[in-house]
Amino acid sequence: MLKDEVSWLLRRTTLLWLFSGTIASFFLVWAFTSPVFVQPAYRSQALIFVPLTLFTQQFEQHGIGFASDAEIDGHIQVLQSTRLLDSLDHRFGLSEQYGIDPALTGGAQKLYDRLGRNINIEKTRYNSVSVTVRDHDAEQAAAMANAIVELGDVIKESLLFDNRMTAYRVARELYHQKMEEVNALEEQYAKTELLPGDRSYASIMDYNRKQQVYEEELHELARRRNRYEIMRKSMEVKLPEAYVISPAVSAYRPAWPPRLLLSFSAAVIYMVVFLFVEMIRKDVRALQKQ
Repeated sequence: MLKDEVSWLLRRTTLLWLFSGTIASFFLVWAFTSPVFVQPAYRSQALIFVPLTLFTQQFEQHGIGFASDAEIDGHIQVLQSTRLLDSLDHRFGLSEQYGIDPALTGGAQKLYDRLGRNINIEKTRYNSVSVTVRDHDAEQAAAMANAIVELGDVIKESLLFDNRMTAYRVARELYHQKMEEVNALEEQYAKTELLPGDRSYASIMDYNRKQQVYEEELHELARRRNRYEIMRKSMEVKLPEAYVISPAVSAYRPAWPPRLLLSFSAAVIYMVVFLFVEMIRKDVRALQKQ
């Protein structure tokens, strides 16, 4: 009967060992995961939206709007770059805290690996970017997360400045080049102006052809001038910084170790192992009686 099968479990000695061992497992793990034995790690998170980067879109949308998926991925690459990690190390002295000398062979990579384990940057399903930092100092974890957001804007501005400057110079040179060509055409056009008495077919065709070429060159000059003006204005406008939705703040409790979860897990494991062992012992005793 079922009552006979579980009667061994309801014995006072069995219940005493079960509950005392479960409670002991819980508090032992709770004690050994305390700050006395395990240095706690705190986690802070900053959430941002990446702004428009392309100036043409900024110009059309008056600087209002969020970046496309490609721009978001590019911004994440900047946040994960070794250039940013070097700046982070310089600001917080992380290599000294970790006891790593970047000047030694493999030291820089060792520092990057250590930071990579403590920093997580990913795109959320809402197209925002999550910057999460874990550190043994709660205030430093928050400061590092906010610094990553700030340094990302600085590095992206620096990277794109050279590209914008090159594009500006090219647009200026093309505009001035076309202006000189149009001025030369105007001089030629004035010299070949159709005289009132000259109505030959060849003269009229030549005059119309030059007039058409001149109008096409004027159109091209206007296009290059517009491009040049856009690039000139882009040099006067600073790239928009990331939209910070939630700046990182100091955590009030550690993210690691999860003491409550580990303690409950230890208690459950003890209960399962204890019941399994008792079932085997019961079967052995039954066989010995036969």
